[in-house]
Amino acid sequence: METTFWDYQDQVAYHKEKANKVQLAETPHSRTTLWCLLPGQHIHPHEHAGDHIWIVLEGEGTFLGAGGPRPVGPGTLLVAPQGRPHGVENKSQEGLVFVSISAG
Repeated sequence: METTFWDYQDQVAYHKEKANKVQLAETPHSRTTLWCLLPGQHIHPHEHAGDHIWIVLEGEGTFLGAGGPRPVGPGTLLVAPQGRPHGVENKSQEGLVFVSISAG
């Protein structure tokens, strides 16, 4: 696979019905996704077999799961280790956008 580059703002896409997952890249060792949540949307706490790293780019939300609830906003970086619950809720009046990098 070649090295890929994006301006994440070109990839932001919201869905009126639910949180929108925009897949950016998948390799044998990781998957990179851009999540876009409108006000009121959420991702229920869930667990995975691999680690997840989230980097909040825009908006504000509430992390749900181990160590939460906890506010998150632009610049927040969190690591949800394998088997630990993680989710997010957007109770703000603006969109919430974050990158999710999953390993394993």
